[in-house]
Formats: sequence, structure tokens, C-alpha cells
Amino acid sequence: MREIDHPWTSPTERPVVAILDNGHIYVLSDAAADADGAPNADIIDRKHGQLHTSLRRSRGWLGLDGSEYVDALTIPYFVLPGNWKSVTSIRCTLGDIAKLSVGEVSIFAIYADVGGDDSTGEASVRAIIELGGSPWRNNQIRVGLDYGVTYEIIPGSAKLEVTRSFEEIQQYGSVMFQ
Repeated sequence: MREIDHPWTSPTERPVVAILDNGHIYVLSDAAADADGAPNADIIDRKHGQLHTSLRRSRGWLGLDGSEYVDALTIPYFVLPGNWKSVTSIRCTLGDIAKLSVGEVSIFAIYADVGGDDSTGEASVRAIIELGGSPWRNNQIRVGLDYGVTYEIIPGSAKLEVTRSFEEIQQYGSVMFQ
């Protein structure tokens, strides 16, 4: 494992970003809850919610629900900083698969949104819930998961034709992480 120096922060501890011996990317951080792409994102997350995601139908997203954007309420996804490639020199493609873990609980998620340049550690509402968290307070997105979430990303693994739903993402992830 080779650790990468980076400028990103997290609310409690500095994230760890490294390249594993198998070429996968390892990130240890928190997981702020992201509502982007949900049809009501601007209502359930009044501070940061956006109706769109970087991965979208017009850019190859083949989601089974027919919507233009990846819905944070139904699809487990993760977010990488906008300056990811310039900082790490690693090209990750929208749709790449990752295994997100908290303790003994793991799920698979796709790279579906690009965040700001100052922090890392963000995942969709569905990912947070599947990892055992509850992002809700008074019907609003307020919290994610504390520091201790690992993201193991396989760069170049995007396969949008087989990651169109929660079930397909889990199936594809289990094959890729055998």
C-alpha cells in the first residue's frame, strides 16, 4: 500500500488515501450523506441538495427508473472530490465500482457524483442507510457516518449497462471483488 499526500479534510480526522498493491484505491474517511439526484433533493437537503448528479442519462447512465440523474434515495453511490485526478494522478471514471464498509457491513456502490475540492468522504442516502446509518432528522438530511468508512475503488471498472439498479450494483460488485 502506497499512501497519497492530499489536501482533503474530514470533520474529525484527516482522510487516508492510498493505492493498494492490487491497484485498487483505498480511502478511509467519513461518509457525509448526499441527497443529490433525488427528485426532492432540494427539499430534503435545503443546504446542499441538488436535483442533478454528474453521472446522468445523457452521459451514459442507464438507470432502470428512467430518470436523468442517479437517485440518491435508491442507488448506492459515492462522491469523489473535483480535483481527484490532479491530486492523485489516478483516473476514476463515473460509474466505477467500489466496496464501502463500516465495521463488518459492506455494500457496493458506483461513482456517480463529483464534489468540491476541499474534502472527501460522501455517499448517497441509500448507501448510508445500507451501511447501517440514519441520515434523517425531522425529514431532512442532516448526518452521515462518522470517520471509519472505507471505500475500496476499482479505477476503470465502470460498466453502466450492468449497474442500473441497487440489485445489479450489488451483483456486479460481488463479481468484481471476488
